[in-house]
Amino acid sequence: MSEIAACTLIQEEPDRKTERYMMMFKDYPDVVSVDILQEMLGICRKNAYLLVKQNKIHSARVGRSYKIPKLCVVEYLIDQNRQLGGMRLSNSLAPSLQNTPESSKLMMPKQRTFGCEQKGA
Repeated sequence: MSEIAACTLIQEEPDRKTERYMMMFKDYPDVVSVDILQEMLGICRKNAYLLVKQNKIHSARVGRSYKIPKLCVVEYLIDQNRQLGGMRLSNSLAPSLQNTPESSKLMMPKQRTFGCEQKGA
């Protein structure tokens, strides 16, 4: 079986998540290069090549370049969502977490003095 045929989305009926991702990427061609992959996922070139070389995103090597079916990119995103358990921070919880003193300590970095101590008035 070829690596591209290993994409299960090619063989299955698309579900709702698959359709959403396909709508997200409708402006991209059906087969993309690593440069377009990094644009689709918003990652750096090194990470895009790592995903392809480690076969986390199925691809086919043509000469010196990789050809990646858009369906395999969508399958990778769905698998990542499954591994994370589909957990998201709901909009209803976000404002309540931002108002706690603990969250402000975590989010605000310490101010650095760069060798000079600041004295209070």
